[in-house]
Amino acid sequence: MRKRSPKVCSSQHVDRLSNLPNHIIHHILSFLDAKYAVQTSVLAKGWRNLWTSVHVLHLNSNSFRRLGRFKKFVVAVLNKLNHNSTAGTFLFTYRGRIDDYLKKRVIYFASFHGVGHLVLDLGCKRPPVSQALLNCQTFKTIKLKNATFTTSFGFSKLTTLHLKHCLFSLVSNCFDFSDCLPNLSSLSLLGCDFTRFKVLKISGPQLLNVTIRSMWYSYGGLSKGCKVEISAPKLTFFSYKESHVVDFSVINLPSLQHADVDVFLSYEEENKDIQCLLKFFQGLYNVQSATLSYSTIQALNGVPGLEHQQSPFSTLSLKLTHPSDCSFPIPVKVAKYLCNGSPTPDTILVK
Repeated sequence: MRKRSPKVCSSQHVDRLSNLPNHIIHHILSFLDAKYAVQTSVLAKGWRNLWTSVHVLHLNSNSFRRLGRFKKFVVAVLNKLNHNSTAGTFLFTYRGRIDDYLKKRVIYFASFHGVGHLVLDLGCKRPPVSQALLNCQTFKTIKLKNATFTTSFGFSKLTTLHLKHCLFSLVSNCFDFSDCLPNLSSLSLLGCDFTRFKVLKISGPQLLNVTIRSMWYSYGGLSKGCKVEISAPKLTFFSYKESHVVDFSVINLPSLQHADVDVFLSYEEENKDIQCLLKFFQGLYNVQSATLSYSTIQALNGVPGLEHQQSPFSTLSLKLTHPSDCSFPIPVKVAKYLCNGSPTPDTILVK
């Protein structure tokens, strides 16, 4: 009797991925670098143009061995999407020095295709940001690295601004973020250059979070004598780390809940820095909790007569950060200054 061959389950031949609704496929492709999203066009006839409807377009030169090939790829992709882009988020990363033509194509796409969330890394030479980008009013989020601002800007819908290694070369003695960003709620300034200004104002009626890294009076941070004003009635989180003790001439943060502080004193003007340090902590008088670095505790411990200074804090929950291979007790005078003279195990937490 002839044996019948086993039947193969028909479900093994079903292309489950292609049977998914297009909007789900678009969502999946949005997690891929554009190089790999485009490659899915060879899977089947129905996939040929699916990548053109991604919601997130990510162009990264690190996905290519040669920058020349990356440039050709970017131009081809942007040409394809010129009239029917659905990308609400546009991410562009370039290593090395970007040429003017490629920069113009990228900026044009970001400015005139309804992009709401923009992430740009323009390479190592900090090229100037074009006026077309500065005039665009569709952005809600901007993360910009290695760029130069030569003129003023205004983004009426922008709520999040993250700047890293950016240069501000506007011809002015004062710069105020609230003048150009009325609806900003989150601001990050990482290693930015504000040496052209005598006064830097970080303010805004809607600001909730401010993060500052690597700010000092040299090496392209602030000019000597520059005063910093920070005023935000709704601000709840303030992080000031890896930075010099600068002159905060105004600190008005009535709603502040948490501060993350990592500062150091310079050896050139230590006496002036000490006064700035005390003024800085006095400005944080109503903060509810704080995270302080080891260098910050050292700076406070070096203040002459700190034990005679009145604590600016009524109630403060404190957390300390230090190198993983080092543990240290909080000096008594620092503990009294920070915790209103009565530190308890519940108010001092060592991380």
